[in-house]
Amino acid sequence: MLTTRILKSNARLLLALTAAVMASAPIFSHADESASSYKVKYSSPTTAEGARHLYAQIERAANYACGTSSMDMEVMMHAPGPCVHEAISHAIHDAKNPKLAQAYIEKNGRDEAHKFGISSDVMSAKN
Repeated sequence: MLTTRILKSNARLLLALTAAVMASAPIFSHADESASSYKVKYSSPTTAEGARHLYAQIERAANYACGTSSMDMEVMMHAPGPCVHEAISHAIHDAKNPKLAQAYIEKNGRDEAHKFGISSDVMSAKN
């Protein structure tokens, strides 16, 4: 049963990251470039440290999928570009994990989290 939940969480995260990149690709790329995705394997984090580690993995995957790097000068000086930010936000939202949502809120603020429907409140099975 736990394995099934983990697999469903992995599938939701991959789907969210892929959908976010695909949705933003026509806006942020040239017509001849295709959207890519990157699979993040994980188990649901149970600690704040685990959530921050998973957030970093998601951020790296979003940078990879969007063709950027966290070492780009613009990213280091300001914030990730729109493609990366949206990919991360949608992946966090779709993961529906309170610890991961809290890591997002700590990094981006409650107002930004609210824009993407991210809350650190415990989600019910209907959400």
